[in-house]
Amino acid sequence: MESSQDWDGVEGAYVMVFDNYKQFYIGQSEDIRKRIKKHWTARKPFDRLIFGSLYNSVFPVDEFRALDNTRIYAARSRNPYTVEERAEKAANQRFSLNRMAGGETDPYALMVALSIPRDRNHELATISLSYEDYEEAWQEIANLVSQAGVSPRRDLVAQLADTDMTIYAVRRDVGGPFMWSRRDSVRGAAARGELSVKEYSDFLTAIGERIVWPD
Repeated sequence: MESSQDWDGVEGAYVMVFDNYKQFYIGQSEDIRKRIKKHWTARKPFDRLIFGSLYNSVFPVDEFRALDNTRIYAARSRNPYTVEERAEKAANQRFSLNRMAGGETDPYALMVALSIPRDRNHELATISLSYEDYEEAWQEIANLVSQAGVSPRRDLVAQLADTDMTIYAVRRDVGGPFMWSRRDSVRGAAARGELSVKEYSDFLTAIGERIVWPD
């Protein structure tokens, strides 16, 4: 697609490519241009509360913006669901932002698909960690927070940000391993009210995160 105006009011299927992230999204619409522009302007601020963890959920396409979208391919079709389904089935799921199978669906199938969204193994470079070592590392964060005293706790944020943020695959006696990092424990402390909003936001900034506050 060289100009989105050429696809104004056109029915068909499309592929949005995000080269810098090695991701793509396949969709269909009765108006391709309108649908793509909607992707660029939509937001999903509560997405992580609904669609799984940071380690296995599929990132929402609507959180990407127009400048993230490096290439777009489109095909005219009177039956865009068929084109979408064929393209989605042929795609490598490792790079796909599609959370459910392509093609036409009924309300019941849609409800089931949304209740059990796709997830995937992001093939993170994890390091194996025993459950005993996990408990010790978790306690390390708990001790930093509990021993920091009362506000103002100027050194606490720096101490938390300076801890090892490696992502581990924690081994347990029953069940498979689970992903964890000390960042998860800091987030848990904030959720329990042991860290203030400012302390947690300062922590995220210190480890290089960019916070986007809701309007």
